[in-house]
Amino acid sequence: MRKILAILVALLTLGATTASAQSYLTKRTVGAVEVELGVGLATAANSISQFGKARQGVEVNAEVRYNFHQAPIDLGLHFGLCSFTRSHQLGNYASKHNFDSQTLMAVTDYNFFQGRMASLFVGAGAGVAWNNLNADGTKSGFHACVMPRIGVEISNHVRITAAYKFYEKANNHLVLSVGFAFGGGER
Repeated sequence: MRKILAILVALLTLGATTASAQSYLTKRTVGAVEVELGVGLATAANSISQFGKARQGVEVNAEVRYNFHQAPIDLGLHFGLCSFTRSHQLGNYASKHNFDSQTLMAVTDYNFFQGRMASLFVGAGAGVAWNNLNADGTKSGFHACVMPRIGVEISNHVRITAAYKFYEKANNHLVLSVGFAFGGGER
């Protein structure tokens, strides 16, 4: 877990360093608004004493983004649905619990090498998350949520993203997703 976080921090730092070297007033080759639909694998990252190993789950997400024409950034709204399973062992008693969550976040990305076949991006999101189960096994509700992410966009439409969603301890998870962006292609 710490290695994953260290890699994400290093990649975000590298992206920020590269961003300062790029021109902020580049000619944009993408349309103003795009909608992305994606699906991916979700992996619970935290080990919880009350719950044993987590199984990989699935996340489905949708995002609407506005691409600024005077700078290589975009701003949008992200909605995600995630579900994964954790096992619970207490003596001879074993059970499985589904951890389901929904997230709604404002997101932003900085885009590198736009107009090329493959462009990289680094970004972040902040908002709220609702989950059905807490680390202590109690029913839950709303939590603040933040999400750093990094990825590649191929041909201005296919996005491969690695994101980490931080909120309630039992529900923090890493998501590796593939999405397709409608609109936003070359003008």
